[in-house]
Amino acid sequence: MPRCDMVDVSNNNGTMTVANWKSMKKYGVRAMVAKLSEGTFFTDQTAKTSIRNAIKAGLHVNGYHFARFTTVAGAKAEAQMAARCALNAGLGKDAVIVLDFEATNLGWNRNAANIKAWVAEVKRMGYPKTDVYTMGSWTNSMPLNNHGRGGWIANYPSNPTGLKFYASYCGWQWTSTKHFPGCYGGFDVSQMYSNFYYGTATKATKPKKAIYYRYNPKMIYARTPINRYKDIKFKHKVDHFPADTVFSIAKVVKYGKITRFQLANGYYITSNKANVNRLYYSVNGGVKRVKSVRGTHRYKDKALKHVVDWQPAGTEFDVAKIVKYGYTTRIQLANGYYISGNKKINKFVK
Repeated sequence: MPRCDMVDVSNNNGTMTVANWKSMKKYGVRAMVAKLSEGTFFTDQTAKTSIRNAIKAGLHVNGYHFARFTTVAGAKAEAQMAARCALNAGLGKDAVIVLDFEATNLGWNRNAANIKAWVAEVKRMGYPKTDVYTMGSWTNSMPLNNHGRGGWIANYPSNPTGLKFYASYCGWQWTSTKHFPGCYGGFDVSQMYSNFYYGTATKATKPKKAIYYRYNPKMIYARTPINRYKDIKFKHKVDHFPADTVFSIAKVVKYGKITRFQLANGYYITSNKANVNRLYYSVNGGVKRVKSVRGTHRYKDKALKHVVDWQPAGTEFDVAKIVKYGYTTRIQLANGYYISGNKKINKFVK
């Protein structure tokens, strides 16, 4: 029979205990992949404990996201969901974040655009190791080679003895019904052909403590998809907005030990800095260099009324200082000219 190198689990398997994982180790299991999320609507509540217990048992830990997206924008939103869930579940940066792509096949071109957008966004969110899982019949419908030897492929032959399917990929999931002593039900098991999923099994990463705005930044943009609510308790959802949506903030309202942003129409959104960011650079923000996102004018005055010239997208500017202009800010250059202090127009360069 093929090896039992890696097991993937979800809420369908229940919460995995240390004893469960140790039982599997006796059969050669070295790594696990836990379901983290699905679409933008589901978080697997068993992932955190199952991952923590796998680490205690000495396994390498990874996570996967079940894709529901059909557009690039949807892929980015789901990537943000996956990365947040990975962090909250305790996965470190050495973990592989897998895209489980088996719901909708839109053909090579659209699949490629969507998958590449998902991978890029997960990496931007701080997880450099990604892979794509799919079924054997879909391997020619999408890019799988993300890191030199990519792809984790499912194919369940009736008799896998002596077989070594998909040896040029990262791994082959050869059954979904493997049973282990002391563990409930059948499990998805894979034979791996590289060490990509075998990152160091260390202590779980603690979720970062949420930081909330205590002052009114006036204008913010969404780092992640966010909801608007009728009430400060966030029990009555009004609607949903994608990342990069800009909001004008009427005021900051206390809610227990945290705060909420209230909009002019009375609705509420989060003030968590992980989800929203001020739109304009602050005067004392320490910004030294910015890059034009889509091209920008330079101006003689901070009111931005007297145009000097046009600078194309990608132009980088050295910042002399950030100056206030009403509720916004401007970037003053060394030559005395001004450009917008809007982060979506001129982004920060590290």
